[in-house]
Amino acid sequence: MRLKNGVAFAGLTLLAFLFAGCQLFQDETEPTPPGQQPTSPAEVPAVPPEVAAAAHEWPMGNRDYSNTRATMDAQIDSTNVHELGMAWTMPLTAASDWGTAASTPLIANGIVYFQDLMTNVSALDLETGNIIWQQNYNRAALGPNGPAIGWGKVFIQDGINNFIALDIDNGEELWSTQLEPSTGTQQPYVYGGYVYTGTGAGKPVEGPEHSGGRQSYVGGTSGIVYGLDQETGGIIWNFQVVEEGFWGDPDTNGGGALWYPPGIDTDTGLTFWGTGNPAPFPGTVEQPNASSRPGPNLYSNTMLAIDGSTGELVWHNQVKSHDLFDLDFQGSPVLATALIDGQERDVVMGWGKLGIVYAFDRQTGEIVWQTPVGEHQNDELQEIPPGEEILVIPGVWGGVETPVALADSVLYVLTNNLGSPYTATGFDSENAAEAVTSSEGRTNLQDGEGVFVAIDINTGDILWERHFETPAFGGATVVNDLVFTATLGGTIHALSREDGSTVWSMQAPGGIIAWPAVAEDTIVWPAGLGREPTLFALRLGAEGDIVPPAAQAEPTEAP
Repeated sequence: MRLKNGVAFAGLTLLAFLFAGCQLFQDETEPTPPGQQPTSPAEVPAVPPEVAAAAHEWPMGNRDYSNTRATMDAQIDSTNVHELGMAWTMPLTAASDWGTAASTPLIANGIVYFQDLMTNVSALDLETGNIIWQQNYNRAALGPNGPAIGWGKVFIQDGINNFIALDIDNGEELWSTQLEPSTGTQQPYVYGGYVYTGTGAGKPVEGPEHSGGRQSYVGGTSGIVYGLDQETGGIIWNFQVVEEGFWGDPDTNGGGALWYPPGIDTDTGLTFWGTGNPAPFPGTVEQPNASSRPGPNLYSNTMLAIDGSTGELVWHNQVKSHDLFDLDFQGSPVLATALIDGQERDVVMGWGKLGIVYAFDRQTGEIVWQTPVGEHQNDELQEIPPGEEILVIPGVWGGVETPVALADSVLYVLTNNLGSPYTATGFDSENAAEAVTSSEGRTNLQDGEGVFVAIDINTGDILWERHFETPAFGGATVVNDLVFTATLGGTIHALSREDGSTVWSMQAPGGIIAWPAVAEDTIVWPAGLGREPTLFALRLGAEGDIVPPAAQAEPTEAP
């Protein structure tokens, strides 16, 4: 594989962030303004008016509460996709260590809401790209991040440990609440007066005040699911992913990060969450092969069904116990009704870096079907022989990293055949953070390929596969009879939903590790890597040229 200059360098650096980290607990959790935690949110319409009115646009991270990432309301299809041109661009200049963009924009009432990886939020006119307002924090975030809208507010995580509400009309800050451990890795959802969000597990970096960023895999840190009062930011309930006691060694163990929005069953009020891996992985010099964390390591790599009103755990199903290899189950759960053995059945589907897609019964958590996607090698090992180095596929940047899409009982999934080397001691690492860096630094992007897969949700059968020559982290987005995705180098593909063939493609202004929003005749997509990162809008009939970035003019070997 050959990556392009600029994108290759930024891509290698940024992929270190791709959903493989944790964050630190703070000593206190007190909303601002201070006061007692509410027992329930203020009474408001369950679906925020902004979301309801924009149902034909893209008002949520994955468009709807079922996380379908599919629109049949747009005008773009296979007959006119070749008429897409550049309508407008907005340069992205505030880059963190991991690039400028790893999130979904929102589109509601003709306005685009976008958050970059320095926690800066913009509201733009969809038609012209003109900026309506901006709120700049310049706090480095890990991502994937992004806003939510509702009840007159825009909700975001910053790159430290703050959850913030902005006035939707002018971007002014309304309130801020400190969460545990630190923030900047998740796009929230809103429903029923609650704001639902989750944190990672790691430690904020020591540096200038409000600089943002974090240290990975610090012992005693866990992802936490939160239900906040949308009016005040008060914490109504929370659920810690890692079991109390941190599997016997709080000085060493942690994990269970939350990376993506939940699925929400608006009929029952249940929220569904996929959780991340345990750490350290595989182990350290003193405690090889995860010997610091014996047992299954609940609730890492688990589908959680949590009551959205109380925070009570209704059911759980751990799909990967005692994970040695960073095989997260981190994806946004997708809700659907499937025809299983001739009977309609409400299911919730989960996915992640372990490279397996699961369908669960939505009421009981029973596994209905499971389908491996992409290559698998050594990922079921429970121990690495001392002194040996093994290759594991999927690796730290492999498997299903980015959002899937659902339409007409077909789930569209982007995975990566990309392995990582491991030893029992994490290449003689002293701690969990060093162990993950050792495997990341030895993962060769040039050996990887992206694979796009279509799965029948009634059976779990794979209908077709499409291979790309390079890794791909552009997610899946259905627009009528097309499904869009993008490779790391920034090539956007509009694939036929029937067989995966490319109907149309283009070279974006930069490398891509984000996914688009679509409304009417326009696609808004962040290209956050390379020398000229850009938020851009493609529109039917637009006459702006789609010019490949200078950073990609000459292909070179990735460093």
